[in-house]
Amino acid sequence: MNTEIKLDVRLKTILEETCQEYNLKSLLLADKNGYPVCHAGKIAHSGIAAIAPELIRVGEHAVRLGEYDSITCIALVLEDSHLMVIKDITILEKPFVLVMNTVTVPKGIRKLIDNLSGKIGQAMAAD
Repeated sequence: MNTEIKLDVRLKTILEETCQEYNLKSLLLADKNGYPVCHAGKIAHSGIAAIAPELIRVGEHAVRLGEYDSITCIALVLEDSHLMVIKDITILEKPFVLVMNTVTVPKGIRKLIDNLSGKIGQAMAAD
């Protein structure tokens, strides 16, 4: 991979390719506090980034209650019948959150997340 290309451009390319491959409306990568790192696709619901910190807090509360090993997956049904799927991931030993806007949960979501985490990690490590 060409490291002369800025990290934000590499990340956006990775997210855009994932959106196309899995037919996602949009994909947002946020840090552990819910602040956007990069996104691809049209984010019709501008509040996604604003509510991500609260969703993460709820997920962390569930972890403390021992219901899940991690946030695992939170899905919200949006008013346009799309789903907002929130998943915590670890990249280069740092916590991040993926927010997917989709009509249905992508088939092979575990593979999607593993591949995406790996590609993002490679891009970040090369920087």
